[in-house]
Amino acid sequence: MKFMVCYDESDEAQVALREAQKHALRWDAEIEVVNAILRVEPIRHKRLLELEEQLEIEVNQLFGNYNIPYTVTLLVDDTNIGEELVKLAERNEVDLLFLGIKKRSKVGKMLFGSTAQYVILHATCPVVTVK
Repeated sequence: MKFMVCYDESDEAQVALREAQKHALRWDAEIEVVNAILRVEPIRHKRLLELEEQLEIEVNQLFGNYNIPYTVTLLVDDTNIGEELVKLAERNEVDLLFLGIKKRSKVGKMLFGSTAQYVILHATCPVVTVK
């Protein structure tokens, strides 16, 4: 079984990761932790490597003593992050997707879009949302 956690270092994402870890222990699943970045300007290769390394270190600490197989993916895109997360989940045959959410105003959703909403509505696998 394979789980995917959309991770952005927020408190909500950390709660989603902990929930995925609990489920992974019960279901003997592996976890793919994905950090998605919307690229609004060119990013140097060196900076991408630094971001990947920072993400690896942070996720490694969050897994601590858990004996759960996991991978870390840094997803960089300049269009629709939600769409790219859904495509990645499909390509990797994810069985369950975990997503931390926070309450946003209607205006906030209208102005900035909603990655979480896109993922929830378009993912082909079940999505667990935690707050």
